Amino acid sequence: MPNLIATRYWIGALSLILLAVPTPLIAAENIDTPLFVEQAQLALNRLNQQIKHTPKKAELYLERGNVYFQIRDLPKAIADYDQALRLNDKLDDAYFGRGMAYGPVGELARAIDDLSVYLKRHPNSSLAYTKRGVRYIWKGERENAFNDLTRALELDPTNAEAHDDLGVLYAQRGELNLAMQHFTATIQLDPSYQKAHHNMALTLLMGGKLDHALAAINDALQLQNSRGSLMLKSVILERMGRADEAQWLKEEATQIAEGNWTERAPLR
Repeated sequence: MPNLIATRYWIGALSLILLAVPTPLIAAENIDTPLFVEQAQLALNRLNQQIKHTPKKAELYLERGNVYFQIRDLPKAIADYDQALRLNDKLDDAYFGRGMAYGPVGELARAIDDLSVYLKRHPNSSLAYTKRGVRYIWKGERENAFNDLTRALELDPTNAEAHDDLGVLYAQRGELNLAMQHFTATIQLDPSYQKAHHNMALTLLMGGKLDHALAAINDALQLQNSRGSLMLKSVILERMGRADEAQWLKEEATQIAEGNWTERAPLR
């Protein structure tokens, strides 16, 4: 089934995965950017040695937690954020990092609690409102998600991720024109934002605009040849009466391995 991207929803009969991101100390806004294995291992080697010599320095556990987060070793990331906060509960970025890590492992209430601590101390963080909003989406608390994502855009109208995830919520409500406005804003702000192209294609499909949906999913596939987007294209082609092409794409999609998640890509 096709995907809308950032979390998982059902809109009608469609399963939507709404496609709703390191050196010294990694800033909170950068921990969702995956690291290459070689970079990560160098960083971990350095940090392991530093922790061995100064085991009471909270910032080192925070930094190592960020590296583990970036290579998607979430249990180790959470353990390091825990230790950082045991040593210094004023280390705000550890709350942010742990809130980020708790989400994908299903600890949504804890994720929201940690991000709420961060937001209490950083009430003007558009990023933190976005990330908490996404976790509310995953938890099924759409009104809270809507409020957080709206606030994120009040603080920063150029926040592409918040536009995309707010578009997801509007699509769920059946307000397709508003959803399209937000997906369009995301793409204008960041043309490389693959999941916004995917979500736009699915929304156009839901509205019966098949030619436009096909163009949008082709844009998504130019950015990333993902399984979810190939499956969506197959559905669009099938609706257009191009059954042979649709079946071929479904078979192609099954051959594509699912990649590591980010909050700008499908979460499985």
